[in-house]
Amino acid sequence: MASSIEIVNLALTMLGESRIISIDDNVKPAREAKAVYNTVLESLLGSYNWSFAKTRAALPALADAPLSQYAAKFQLPADCLRVLFVGDHYVGMDLSDYRSAPTSEFTIEGREILANMSAPLNIRYVRKITDPTMFSAPFARAFAADMAKVLAEPLTQSEQKRARADKDLKDAISNAIRANAIELPPEKFPDDEWIMARL
Repeated sequence: MASSIEIVNLALTMLGESRIISIDDNVKPAREAKAVYNTVLESLLGSYNWSFAKTRAALPALADAPLSQYAAKFQLPADCLRVLFVGDHYVGMDLSDYRSAPTSEFTIEGREILANMSAPLNIRYVRKITDPTMFSAPFARAFAADMAKVLAEPLTQSEQKRARADKDLKDAISNAIRANAIELPPEKFPDDEWIMARL
């Protein structure tokens, strides 16, 4: 499994930059990498349904009820990057069962879920994982490619290297998503905009 310094060094290698010993080194590549590491990680983790980052929680209702429309509210976990399911309802446009998920059942506002459901409220979500040993190998590679794309301008000022980093990122993301999909059981996808437009 990759460490954070291995991921950063892979990103630097992709850009043709020298490797560093520690992300706390007082050299430009380390300072730039440290400045963007968490932001790039959270963005990539929250962008896809990575199986290693999915988890579940049973949320207790908060003491104060919502002002209107919903019966209860629930605090999202601190490590929640994106909610996937609330109860058995997919979060997003899912019209695969037109009677099971009325839009009035719940909504997400800020860091709270407002719902007409009783506690505990079961959710599935993508969580923030900071321990790189938990990343899948394809994700670690995609994370390094994403870091390389972000670091290309401040470290190289080369449009050619930035374009190459962008292509490397697309390839790495595609490979990581494919590898991730192999680990997952078949899932019924929500209906797309074309189906919805025909209703």
